[in-house]
Amino acid sequence: MKILAAAIQMPSDLLDLSANLQRADGLLREAYQAGAELVVLPELFNTGYSLCPDYGPHSETAEGPTLSYLLQRSRRWKMCIAAGYVEREGRHLYDSVAFCTPDGDLHIYRKRNLVFWERFRFHPGRQPMVVATPWGRVGFAVCADMIYRRVWNDYRDQIDLAVVSAAWPEFADRGTGRRHWLLGHVGPLCSDIPAKVAVDLGVPVVFANQCGETRTTIPVLHTTILDRFAGRSSICDGRHGTPVRADLDPALLLAPVTIHPKRGMKSWSFTSPSARAAESSALEPS
Repeated sequence: MKILAAAIQMPSDLLDLSANLQRADGLLREAYQAGAELVVLPELFNTGYSLCPDYGPHSETAEGPTLSYLLQRSRRWKMCIAAGYVEREGRHLYDSVAFCTPDGDLHIYRKRNLVFWERFRFHPGRQPMVVATPWGRVGFAVCADMIYRRVWNDYRDQIDLAVVSAAWPEFADRGTGRRHWLLGHVGPLCSDIPAKVAVDLGVPVVFANQCGETRTTIPVLHTTILDRFAGRSSICDGRHGTPVRADLDPALLLAPVTIHPKRGMKSWSFTSPSARAAESSALEPS
């Protein structure tokens, strides 16, 4: 079967929740009007992604404004939405992706492979997540997760489609274009890896990256690059056809993807306790 998938590539203003939600809402509306059944937003789309003193005041539980907004849009527009945000559970913060379904279900995946300054701000996730939908099983990764073979081995033969939400930088000076001496080769990989995963696993991969200016801080090298995000979001239809890719500018990618469910609706998943609490409250009479 085929569904229409969308990848939103957008810049995010650092810690400006209102502006970022407004920007995302216009693009979500376009995706809905085009008939998309799945929409993917970048990593930390609502807060922006950069080293900042404290993400705590801008973190959210399942009852927070970002997830409430995404759940409402998912139900109203009858489409699944995956989006990155800072999750708070107790004293811990996580770089997470919320997956909202038209039925009002909420599933939360936590980034497992933290890099650079993220290790000083977030706790790592511990498990993969697979969610059953009417059109197949969806697996999740966040940015650097996708470079690790073990991440995709966890999903092999377990999923029918993969979602990757990212804030992947170019690792190059945005003024001169000069690549960082050590990490400059990493930036373009965000264009190659989703397509390789799609072919290797034989499933569609929807990759949504941030774009726009950023500062990339690498603590171990005591280095900050006046960088920009690498963009190059893509929709790769497994082993069918050629990937659809964005360049460096804001974009809404739309493309049909082919799904071949192999094992029906059976699923295994890890959902954070905050998501389970939100689901419980959603079932209570209003």
